[in-house]
Amino acid sequence: MVYITGDIHADIKDFESRSINKLKKGDVLIITGDFGFIWDNSKTELKNIKKLSKKKFTILFVEGVHENFELLEQYEEAEIFLSKAKKIADNIYCLNRGEIYTIENKTYFCLGGGEVEDPIENSGSDLLNQKSMPTDEQLQYAVDNLQKANKKVDIIITHEAPASVKRLIRRDSNVNDINMFLDTLLHNVRYKKWYFGSLHTDRVLSEQLCCVWQDVIKVD
Repeated sequence: MVYITGDIHADIKDFESRSINKLKKGDVLIITGDFGFIWDNSKTELKNIKKLSKKKFTILFVEGVHENFELLEQYEEAEIFLSKAKKIADNIYCLNRGEIYTIENKTYFCLGGGEVEDPIENSGSDLLNQKSMPTDEQLQYAVDNLQKANKKVDIIITHEAPASVKRLIRRDSNVNDINMFLDTLLHNVRYKKWYFGSLHTDRVLSEQLCCVWQDVIKVD
């Protein structure tokens, strides 16, 4: 089975306190950004990665905005689910921006990254944004892949939300270029479910759109 959850922010306790501990061998957990365990290569971090690598299920994540992007870039790509991703451990992968994966006979379009909105908390946020925001080349790659799929996928996984959806959840939200890009996909791509996690709330907006944070949702 495939399950979706939201930001972990390198909190190892989340793998016990959420419903994640019910996952078994062969299951897949997809995290909608801010995995956070690739940050400083500290002893604690490496210990946590080793602990996660012993899980019987597969852990996949799209990038959020609170990641060490330079460290992530150092991991080699590997084949998984009929596409490529950065391999962190035998069961842990960072999903590439704009890629389409096939998991349990369903297609998953994935686009991580976004804009840092808390510059006070994140010193050097302008530099961080250069890595956290998808590049024009990555967005074009995403468009090309969707074109090859005839603009139809089963599941969409993003960190950011489409602009109109973001404003629906929080009327005073700032929208950025990625929100606008995702709004275009919202109206031009056929999909069954779309999960996003940047807004730190659990809310089902429709039969298709779901903002996820601490819930662990099974993909039907």
